[in-house]
Amino acid sequence: MNICLIHSAIRRPAAKLLAIAAAAAMTALGGQTATAQSGLVGYLADGGQSANALTHNAPDQWAQSLPPGTTVVSASAVRTAADVVPGRLEPGSISRAVGNPSNLNAGGVSQVSFGCQSCNQPTCNGGCNGYGACGYGDSAYGGSNACGIPCNPYRYAIIEGLYMQRQGDDGFTLTRNATMDEFDFQFGSRITVGTLPNCVRGYEFTFVGPFYFNRGLVVTDPNIPANIDSNLFDGDGNSVAPNNFDGTFLDPFDNANIQTQFHNSEYWSGELNRTLVGWDVAKALCGARVIRLEEAYGYASQKDIFTSYADLTSRTRNTLVGWQAGLDLLYPVAQHLYTDFRGRAGIYYNFAESDVRLRNQGNVVIDARRDDGEIAGVFEFGGGLRWQLGEMLSIRGGAEVWYITDAATAVGQINNAVTNALGSRIDINDDLFYYGVYAGGEIRF
Repeated sequence: MNICLIHSAIRRPAAKLLAIAAAAAMTALGGQTATAQSGLVGYLADGGQSANALTHNAPDQWAQSLPPGTTVVSASAVRTAADVVPGRLEPGSISRAVGNPSNLNAGGVSQVSFGCQSCNQPTCNGGCNGYGACGYGDSAYGGSNACGIPCNPYRYAIIEGLYMQRQGDDGFTLTRNATMDEFDFQFGSRITVGTLPNCVRGYEFTFVGPFYFNRGLVVTDPNIPANIDSNLFDGDGNSVAPNNFDGTFLDPFDNANIQTQFHNSEYWSGELNRTLVGWDVAKALCGARVIRLEEAYGYASQKDIFTSYADLTSRTRNTLVGWQAGLDLLYPVAQHLYTDFRGRAGIYYNFAESDVRLRNQGNVVIDARRDDGEIAGVFEFGGGLRWQLGEMLSIRGGAEVWYITDAATAVGQINNAVTNALGSRIDINDDLFYYGVYAGGEIRF
């Protein structure tokens, strides 16, 4: 991982040593000579006119040993790589000035707070003076120690394949003594693109899906009379009173030769988040998200060798719009290997719609369309492993669970007791549960 960060402060003794090294390097590159002593820096002035100008600040025996043309100044007055000056240092200069890569402490530094990150000014390069302004600061006089840009700004893309299963409505059926199987696992994708212009705050967009979950049931009996019956019944007790449901419309569902059921569920989501990254191993985010959940259920029956038939269909559409917060965490367990945690939680408003229709011999008996809304919650948790192949590329994999509350499902709109009020109200009280595995990679550029 690229963690070019500074640990809390640059102590004055370290700054002095860096000052001596920096002054010597600048003098050597400029074709001049330099001499230094603890706490002091000497350099040869042009022409030597200022020789011994400040030697009264140094011990006499040391001053007498200086060559002609030497000026003595305090080491604390010489800026080093620890003193970030606009336009002088590139991102990451401070961490490189701390020590060479072979040092055991190199890179073992922690990130500064965002309050000192460039003083929230893009041209400051990370130096704060304690009053929120750019420039040199001294912690002894109310200023702050210099803090640097922790890494080079970058963009990233994460592409993952997900293999998920939808749970809920287990064992549902309208055919007596026969039930539909569970939904099969289905493949989907999760694509994330983001940018981190200052290595602390950024934006990212994520698209998940689409997932298409399907299940069905076919039951046949060629005999006459057949023995395939339905769980549907006349909720008005076969009463012929005015405005009551006519139970004869359900006759094709009993003693049928063939009955079929299908249940389809589709899921996708899109989100835009503001991100806050720390130490390159923790990312907090919050933002807006839209989740779309559509379902369709169909039940058809034929009897008397297909001369009598009827069907019942139910369709629902959920559009969840809301606000979420999340946290991604990495924890090192070996060289280049990390545990990977992903969590999301959000509150949404579900704009739900339903459409329930009953037909007999092709004629519409019930056609009810309704829409309503409900507060819903969405929770996602995942964990796995990440292998860092370099600064640009990593691969990851693990398992995930998703939980959605207060959704309108297609089968949730159907009552076994059929009346003229079937579908006249929308039920938004079902909970959905998804679980599965994921694998993919991340590239930074």
